Formats: sequence, structure tokens, C-alpha cells
Amino acid sequence: MKKQCPLCKSQKINFEFNDYKKNQYWKCSSCELLFQNPVTKYSYNENYWTSAIDPDGNEKDQTIMKDFKIKNWYGDISKFVKKLKPGKIFDVGCGLGFLLSDISKTWEKYGSDASKFAISFIEDNYNEIIIKELDLEKPPPENLRNFDVVVCYHVIEHIENPDLFFKHLSMMVKKNGILIVGTPNVGSFVAKRFKGNFRLLGIGHLSLFNRNNLEGLFKKKNFKIIKKEYPFFKTDYFNIKNIFKIFNIKKVSPPFYGNIITMYGRREI
Repeated sequence: MKKQCPLCKSQKINFEFNDYKKNQYWKCSSCELLFQNPVTKYSYNENYWTSAIDPDGNEKDQTIMKDFKIKNWYGDISKFVKKLKPGKIFDVGCGLGFLLSDISKTWEKYGSDASKFAISFIEDNYNEIIIKELDLEKPPPENLRNFDVVVCYHVIEHIENPDLFFKHLSMMVKKNGILIVGTPNVGSFVAKRFKGNFRLLGIGHLSLFNRNNLEGLFKKKNFKIIKKEYPFFKTDYFNIKNIFKIFNIKKVSPPFYGNIITMYGRREI
């Protein structure tokens, strides 16, 4: 059991609730980070990608969901990057490589992932993506410190020590480069309403942010916030069925506006 916040190291932490998978979550009263305590380990093996059960009880094969993922997950990031002058981009925790595959080959595209299955999938399907081993519990090597764009989408919530992770992540971005981080937003209306039934708890999610403490991480590492997004209205999740689910807090919450925050920062130093 942790006796201090994994983000700000404050000892002002209190039990908040058990989630719908019986994981314990605690909250820091100083920085408002919500974190699993104790941590429940999760395996990102082949089953995670090919037959995982989502919070609604549906089995999904993510390997055949590229178009869905681009539209509903990565679309805004891809559009943003396409407007930039081509350079070097690194996707930390790139999963099956769908985001990088949607970006022009005029970019020099790099990726890493903790899942051996995901890396094997990329090597079999997207030979333009350069795979690198990366352990951000340690500072990145010098040859991985000068990227125009670094993306970290739905990764930081899986990290037990997010402060150290973000410190090393920020080192990968060149001066005036862009860092893009997407993660569940526990400051959202739905997260506050559903508490332990918020759908983006559990499933290996150890460290959960709101807008303020995520923005604080960016500013601490000398990034100027240039854009914030809450992807929902342009996605397939925006439908009558999910709107009506808002009224039943005894079940797992639906996908909804504000559940996810994507933050873009430009490195100033």
C-alpha cells in the first residue's frame, strides 16, 4: 500500500472508492490525482488486443478496428500532425500502430510499446514504422531526444510513477517541439457522477488525472499549452443510447463528453 501520492509525494491521501472491478482507488487532497492503491497488475498479451472484454461486456478484436480507432480515438491528433511541417514523430505506447500508419510517410515515424504482440503486429503490417525499445523509468538515450512531435496517448494512466515518467517523456521533445498526451479525465461530469462506475477506471489504469494536474505537469516541464480537446461529438460514441445511459449511475458509465482529455504542449526551453 502506498503511503504517499505517486505524483506530488504528499501524504495527504485518502481512500475514495472501489471501482466496478473491485480495485481500490485513493485520492491525493493536494494535487487531486486518483490512483490505484494497492496496484493491480494487468497483462497486455495477445488476448488484450484480440479478445478483451470492454466495460459493457462486449468482446472486441482491436486488430481489425483500425478505421474505428482512427475516427473515434486518433483522428484529431492525426489531423493536427498533418498540418505540421514533416519531421520526426515518436508515439510512446503506440499500440498496434494505427495512429502512425495514418500519418504521411513524409514523416520519420518511430514507436514503442510494452506489448510484444503489438510490436509483432506493427512489424508485420507497417514497415515504415521504426520500432525502438524504450523504458521511461530511465532517461531516454541521446538518440531519442530530438523529436518534433511526441505522442503519448492513453499510456500515462497505466504508469505507477507518473511524475518520473513525464519527466523522461518530456526529454524526448526538441525545443519548440510538440508533446501530445491523451488520458481519462476524472474531473469530468461523468466521472464525478458515476464515481466507482466510471468506465475508464480499472483495466490497468493506475494513475488518473484531471485537467488541472495534467496541465500542471506540462507547465512544470516548460511546455506552453496550445490546445485541449475532449473528443466526443465527432465520434460514433455521440448517440441517443449513450445520452440516456447518463441517468443510470448504478451501471458502468457510457462514453461521453469530457471522459477523455487530450492536451497539446509546445516546449519552450
